[in-house]
Amino acid sequence: MNSPTIVPFPTQRTWNLRVLLLCHILAAILLTTLFWPVTHGFWEMIDVAFFKWVNGSLANRPNWQLFWALANHKYADWLEDIVILCFFITYVRSATKGLQRRRIAELLFCVLYIAAIIFFVNRVLFRENLSIPRLSPTLVVEDSVRLSREIPWFSIKDDSSKSFPGDHGTTAILFAASFSCLAGWRLGILASLYAAFLCMPRLITGAHWFSDVVVGSGSIALLFLSWAFCSPLFTRCTDFFTRLFRRGS
Repeated sequence: MNSPTIVPFPTQRTWNLRVLLLCHILAAILLTTLFWPVTHGFWEMIDVAFFKWVNGSLANRPNWQLFWALANHKYADWLEDIVILCFFITYVRSATKGLQRRRIAELLFCVLYIAAIIFFVNRVLFRENLSIPRLSPTLVVEDSVRLSREIPWFSIKDDSSKSFPGDHGTTAILFAASFSCLAGWRLGILASLYAAFLCMPRLITGAHWFSDVVVGSGSIALLFLSWAFCSPLFTRCTDFFTRLFRRGS
């Protein structure tokens, strides 16, 4: 009897248990190295050095401060989301007419899946239930540049008592990874560069540590994207949405 064929994601219709297990192992390693006292100092050294490097670039540079203050503002989130939507629209429009409906279904799945992860995992699980106490860089590192003081007339988030994990970082990594799975590595590189930019405002202003993004957001992305793309979940959900679109047309 022939063994079942494993279809590479994102059209996975059977379980890819090897990749699924690997993603869980990588996530466990990341989390262990951050919270295990023996290896925590390694991340602490990287976190402090990275923060001093990026935050130090703000010193005595009013125009640079204003740019990152604008990028950090809550209204910038809407513009950033529009750019993300443009990535997906480009992906949809690049398909033949017969495939565009399917790609819209894929877009809908990614948007709903990412929104669900941010709400239920980042906010409900980590913020409200686990409530991991972790002071952000500006509350720990002395002589850090606080944009809320440099530009007091502007609403800027540059501190947090629960910085782990980063919401913006989780959104950015989930977007870049899921888009790369769908659109391929060429557009995936552009999406990854944009995702890195999305992470920077909170890192530069000191609302999050580097490890909040790499370990916290990265682990969440590894776990939940593996369940989406290494199982039939993605394919079955997009099949369902595609059938709904056909019935409505």
